[in-house]
Amino acid sequence: GESKIEDRRIDIFGVGAFCGGIVCVIFYLSESPASGWASAKTLAPLIVGLILLIAFVVIEYKIDYPIMPLHIWKSQRLVASCLIIVCVSAAINAMIYFSSLLFQNVLGYTPLKTSLAYIVHGVGAIVAIVIITKLVTKVRTKIITIVGWFFFIASGIVFAQVNANSSYWSIPFPALILNFMGMAPVWLCCQINCVADADDEDQGVVGAVYNVALQIGAPIGIAISNIIANGKNGDLAMGAQLLPGYRAAFYTYAIIGGVGLIVTIIFATNSDPAKMRETTAEGVAATAAGLGDEEIGHESIDQIATEMKESGVVSAGATTMGSSTSLATAGNAVPGEKEELKM
Repeated sequence: GESKIEDRRIDIFGVGAFCGGIVCVIFYLSESPASGWASAKTLAPLIVGLILLIAFVVIEYKIDYPIMPLHIWKSQRLVASCLIIVCVSAAINAMIYFSSLLFQNVLGYTPLKTSLAYIVHGVGAIVAIVIITKLVTKVRTKIITIVGWFFFIASGIVFAQVNANSSYWSIPFPALILNFMGMAPVWLCCQINCVADADDEDQGVVGAVYNVALQIGAPIGIAISNIIANGKNGDLAMGAQLLPGYRAAFYTYAIIGGVGLIVTIIFATNSDPAKMRETTAEGVAATAAGLGDEEIGHESIDQIATEMKESGVVSAGATTMGSSTSLATAGNAVPGEKEELKM
């Protein structure tokens, strides 16, 4: 439908504070493994970034045309999706980074052969997503996500078993299969749920918030796995000598997957927005009025039914089905509600 937004002012200060803050934080996460977590080069930008992000929240709270309305965070699905996708992005980027190092530095692959090794991952992810789009209509997304995390965790454990004499088909190949079987369902369910509760005018900003969470996860995963790997490997390690650190990095991304699993269990909702509500008199009336079942009482059904008729929500055919029509005939009658709703 057509946009109903009349206020076209741009939240320039909010945009500036957020962009500056997030760039500073990502710079800290990206550069600290090499420069030091407490060095002035990285710590100063982090402090500036945190101040800017706090200022951003204050700005969004104060002005009446925020670029990120704070009410979007009332959605538990959005909160859960952002937390989960940070874990997904952190783990998948750690996997890609260290598996490519493994292929080239330990197994001796050329850059071209390394690229070809990931074909199964890309093609498999596409196929998996196509299958899961059918599955989400029949199985709750929380269950799909939890199962996906188990595949994801298993892929990290399998990758960690690699040694200098391993062939591609013996360990990396099945590990990549397990990875896309875990990544695809978690990724897709997050994308479905992140915008599920957003109003039409909030769809864009919710999508942007979700993508920011996605981008933040990448440097977090690489930074953490780098710290673990560097702690196991010496500065002069080469070839097979790098395996202890690489194995530790793979176990790290499996642990990140475990964190994602716990986050999913705790924060993901136990119901899906795509599930049809039970069609009752209250349900029909509440849906037409834009309310939930819990927000409407029996005494207001008559009023809403009248408004539905006057606004044209109820078709002429529905109003002429006999001398009267009951909303309850669409499904189960409301317990204790004996009288029909005159339309």
